[in-house]
Amino acid sequence: MATLRIYDLKRNVLALDLRDLLRLLAPRSLEANWTVSTVKSSKPGHEWFEATGEGGERLEELAQYDARVSGRDLTVLAEKTRQVIWGEFVGWGPTQSDKKWVTIRAVDSTFYEIDTDDETALSKISSTYNDVRTGEAAITSWLADRSGQ
Repeated sequence: MATLRIYDLKRNVLALDLRDLLRLLAPRSLEANWTVSTVKSSKPGHEWFEATGEGGERLEELAQYDARVSGRDLTVLAEKTRQVIWGEFVGWGPTQSDKKWVTIRAVDSTFYEIDTDDETALSKISSTYNDVRTGEAAITSWLADRSGQ
């Protein structure tokens, strides 16, 4: 899988959020089934999901159980979310529920990481955002300690 990281800033804050990526990847993002989960730490028992707004609260609840939602439901929640700070969203094909299509990971409001083999998705991301970097490897376990946690 290819890994892209989006660092675009607008007024010194990340210039995109989950809702923007779901719109960009439509219609496939709407047709997919999604697993909402936390970002894991290298320390056992440490994981994070943080989002603000009405939709963010609901996403946080879903992440605690690695809940599955439809693409349409995730889009509605994302539209009601002000910001996803930490979170992982894995999109699965609508007819092949065991075949992962894309992983979208929000990392500490610093960047979004996208893992996929979908050339169309990779092309859309690269042509839409200005500060897109190729990741050497996907973040599968966040290594940095969060102060106070």
